[in-house]
Amino acid sequence: MNLIDLEAFVSVVDHKSVVGAASALHLTQSAVTRRVQNLEEVLGVPLLDRQSRPLQPTSAGKETYEFARPVLNSVGDLKAAIMHNGEPSGTFRFGVARGLGDLAIGFPIRCLRDSFSKLKLHAFVQWSALLLERLANGSLDAAVVIFPEDVQPPATVNAIDLGTKRLQVVASKDTQFSGKISLQELSNHPWVLNPAGCATRECLERIFLRHGLPFESTVEAEGYELQFSLIASGIGLGACMAEALHHSAFRNEVKILRTKDLLPTQRVWLLYSKHIGRLESVVDCLREAIHQSLRS
Repeated sequence: MNLIDLEAFVSVVDHKSVVGAASALHLTQSAVTRRVQNLEEVLGVPLLDRQSRPLQPTSAGKETYEFARPVLNSVGDLKAAIMHNGEPSGTFRFGVARGLGDLAIGFPIRCLRDSFSKLKLHAFVQWSALLLERLANGSLDAAVVIFPEDVQPPATVNAIDLGTKRLQVVASKDTQFSGKISLQELSNHPWVLNPAGCATRECLERIFLRHGLPFESTVEAEGYELQFSLIASGIGLGACMAEALHHSAFRNEVKILRTKDLLPTQRVWLLYSKHIGRLESVVDCLREAIHQSLRS
């Protein structure tokens, strides 16, 4: 059995295609296909369901993948220990949930670059559901995600609880409100929101529905920077975690409103692969960077 054949197979499963694996490994598609076929010949079973789209492993392929992942990670650990005196190297792929703000990725990247000079970073800012999916299919090593407080991470990944954060209502700095604002008063204003499917939006919709109050969106847009720019111009109200506003270029043009009624809390988690191996110290650095961001 050849390690490069194992590597090709694992990459195909991670990327759900030969094309993606070939691009990641800097090989031709035919070379990747040949390596996977070599592995299948050695094991005597088909490892990929070639009729499925996207490409999926067979039951034997899933079992092979589970054995192959830690083997390849151990080889990477050995290379790092011998070639780089134990310093993490290679590629670290991580994501940060958009709920923390579109600009929240910058500080973790700077911390990781300062601490691990031999590490190549590949970072993503996406919604938590997509980050969780990518972590599950192996295309991410770690992800900082946001769940409703009563939702637990899947048992298939390692999880570090980074604490809870309450949703905040934001408005243009020029909007006039007196004292604490009730849900009834908030329901009289239109909202700038994420499209349907966003957990934050769903939480708000449930709250207003439970109180029999209308909840109207005037703009649906992905990305807090765009939303804050519209809120700053008086288009409507918005909802976010305070961290998203802290990192925003529009933080001085909008304000957080004081509300009478409790808004839902969300929990921040750092999730990472159970096969993280030599990159565990990198995950620790990412955890500390996110902790600092949340404290600020």
